[in-house]
Amino acid sequence: MDTGPQKVGKSCLIQAIIRQGFIHAVGATTAAVIKKELVKLITYNMNNKSVDDFKAVLARKIITAIETVKRQIREEESHSDSSSNIIESSTPSPLIQLDSTASVSNLVETSPQTTQADEDMIPLDFLENYFRGSSESDRASVIDHSYYGKLWDVAGHSIYHKTYQPFLSHNCIYLLVLDMSQDMNNHVVNQEGENTEMTYLEAVQEWLASIIGSSKSIARTKAKINGVLEDIVWPIVILVGTHADNLGDEKACQERFEIFENTILQEFPSYIDHIYGSEIIFNCNHKDNSEKTRLQRQKNCGKLHNILRDFVNHHPFIARFSEIPLKWYIMAAILHTSPDRLNEEAAKFPTKLNQSISRIMTAEEIELLAKEYKLFDGTEDVHQMLLYLHDLGEIVYCQKEPVKGKVVTQVEWLLDVFRSIIQLDKSDSKGQAKNEEYEVARDTGIISQHYINDKFDKLKVEEKERKFLLDLMESYDIICKVRKEDDGRPDQYSVPYLLRSNSQEFDCKGFKVSGMLYVGFKPSQMPYIPDGIFFRLLVSCCKEWKESEIELRYKCAKYRLKEDCYDLVVKKESSYIGIQYRYRMKPNNPQLQQEIEAKVKKSINEKKPYKFLRNKLASLIKERMPRIEKSDCSYFIKCPSCNRFNPVSDPLDGSSNVIFCDCSDVYECVSIHKWVMSSEEESEHSSQFGKAEDNSRQQCQGKSIYSIESVE
Repeated sequence: MDTGPQKVGKSCLIQAIIRQGFIHAVGATTAAVIKKELVKLITYNMNNKSVDDFKAVLARKIITAIETVKRQIREEESHSDSSSNIIESSTPSPLIQLDSTASVSNLVETSPQTTQADEDMIPLDFLENYFRGSSESDRASVIDHSYYGKLWDVAGHSIYHKTYQPFLSHNCIYLLVLDMSQDMNNHVVNQEGENTEMTYLEAVQEWLASIIGSSKSIARTKAKINGVLEDIVWPIVILVGTHADNLGDEKACQERFEIFENTILQEFPSYIDHIYGSEIIFNCNHKDNSEKTRLQRQKNCGKLHNILRDFVNHHPFIARFSEIPLKWYIMAAILHTSPDRLNEEAAKFPTKLNQSISRIMTAEEIELLAKEYKLFDGTEDVHQMLLYLHDLGEIVYCQKEPVKGKVVTQVEWLLDVFRSIIQLDKSDSKGQAKNEEYEVARDTGIISQHYINDKFDKLKVEEKERKFLLDLMESYDIICKVRKEDDGRPDQYSVPYLLRSNSQEFDCKGFKVSGMLYVGFKPSQMPYIPDGIFFRLLVSCCKEWKESEIELRYKCAKYRLKEDCYDLVVKKESSYIGIQYRYRMKPNNPQLQQEIEAKVKKSINEKKPYKFLRNKLASLIKERMPRIEKSDCSYFIKCPSCNRFNPVSDPLDGSSNVIFCDCSDVYECVSIHKWVMSSEEESEHSSQFGKAEDNSRQQCQGKSIYSIESVE
C-alpha cells in the first residue's frame, strides 16, 4: 500500500515503478467525483516489472496448474500403454478432486476410465474452458510461473484516510512516501496549492498510528534485506522519499533523508522496529523524462524492487505456504465472476455448480460455495483463504463486530460507496429540503439517514445491503450514529471529515474560562492519538452530555449544556485530549452570577466530565489500538513556560500538587473537584469584568495558561 500525505508524489512513484522510470502529468487521486478513483489497484508482475489484470492472472495460474496435471496424466498413460503415446480427442474429460493436498503443482487425479463424473469431482475441461473464456486476454493460454504483487495507490487527503481502515492488514507492506523538499513541521499543501491545517508530521503520525498502532500482529522475523541482516516486525513501513530534483546532488539527498528518518524515529520510539529507511529519493518531476533522469529512476526502482522482494520472501505468511493452494485461486476467481455464465458452463456437467455470488456474503455462505464446487477443506482453510484474499485487497473480510465474518466480494463497489458517502458533491436536487441537508452536513459534519439513502439510491444499493454498510462504516468509525429518535425523525450520523475547514477559535468574549486539563498517555506508550479515535470520542461525549448542542472546529468541539448554564470544550493536541469549561459572566447582575456559578459547580461535581473523558478515551484506545491496551490513561497539565505536558497524580483525592517541569519551571495544580480557571478572586464582579474578559480572550487564543484553583 502506497501511503502518505497528499501531493507528495505517491502516484508519480507508482508510475516510475511500473513505467520503467517514465512519468507523465497526473491529476490528484481523488474521490471528488464518483467516477474518479479513491484507490488505484494495480497487479504488478514481480518478474518483469509489468502491470497485469488480476482476473487474467488468476485464469492463467489455474490454466497453468491444469496443463501441468494434464501433462502428468499423459505421461502416466503413456507409461502404462506402450501402444499409444497420444491421448485421443475422444478421451473423456479428466476429473480433478481438490482435497487438502491440492496445490498449484500437486493435484490428486482420478482416472477417467475408472470413475464416472459425480458430485465429488470437477472436470478439468470445465475449469480450463471456463477460465480460458473468462479472460479477455490471449495471454490466458500462456503458461504462467511469474510472481505477482498488488500495489494500492491511495489518496492522501485526510478526509479519505478513515476509509482505508477496512482494507489495512498486518500482512501488507506499506510504502510511506515523504516529500523531502518540505520541512516536517510545514503544513501539508493541497492540490490547489493551499496550506491545510495538518502538518506533514501530523500526517505521518496519522498513517503510522493507523497502520502500526491498530495492528495486533506480533510476527517477527530475521532476514537479510538488501544484503544487511535485519530484525523485522510486522507490519513493516518502508520510508521512501520524493522530489530529489529540489534537493541537489546525491549527498544532499542522503542528508535530507537522514533528517526525516531521525525525526520520525524520535517521535515514534515504540514503532522503530516496524520502520525501514530505504534511503531512496525519487525525482518526481513529470516534465523531466530525460534519459539521465529515467535511468536514475530505474536504478531507484531496482533498489526498491529488491527491498520489497526480500521482505516478501521472508514474510511469515509466505513461509507457511510455499505454494498457494490451487483451490484458493479458483475460489478467488469464482468470487469475481458472473454467476450466470458460471452456472451456464457448469450446467454442461453433472456437477451442481449453481451457488449464487453476492456483493456481500457471510463466511458460512462461502463455505457452502466451496463445498458446492468441491473446494472445501475445512472451516479453518476457508478462513485462511479469506484472510489471504483480504491481504491481497481482492475482498474485504470483516473482523470487527457487528459485521465480523461478513465478506465484501467487490472491493471497487465498496470504494464507490465510501467515496459517495464522505464526499459532498453539489446536490443535483431542486428541492430546498435536500439542499439544506447538504449545507448542514458541510457546516456540522452531521448527515441524516435521508442523505445516506439518497446516495444508496444512486448506487443502486439493495435494501438488504444497507444495514451492513452502515454497520461496517460504524465499526471502523467512518460514520458514527449520534441520535436515534422515537418521534419519526431519521437517524443522524456524525461524519467529521465532511466539515468545511474551520480553524477559527471560539469567541470567549463575556465568558469566564477554566484552565485546560488534559487526558492521555505518556509519549512512550502512545505517541499519537489518531483523528478517528478523537472523532469517536466527540460522538461519545455528545451521547453522554445529552441534549447538548455541539459546534465543531478543527480538532475541537464545543458542547453547550443549556440546562447547566455552561459550555464544555474538548480539543485534541497530539497525544492528549484537553477539556475546559466556560460560563457566561453577568457583572451587572451579581445574584444571577451566583446562581450561574452554583449551577456550574453542582453540574461539574455530579457529572465529572473530565472523568468521563478519561475513561472513554481509555476504553476506545483499548478497543482500537490493542498494542497499548495495558497503558494507563492519566491526567496532564501543560507547563506555562515550555508547553510540556506533565502528568498529574490522581486528582480525585483532593491533594495539591507542585509540578517541577524539566524546563526548571515550578507551578501548582490543586484537585480537580475544584476545577475552575485561575484568576485573582473578584470581590466585585462589575469592577473586575474587564479583567476577566481579557484573561478569557487570552486563554482562548492560547496566550495564557492557567492552573486549577478553588471556586470558593
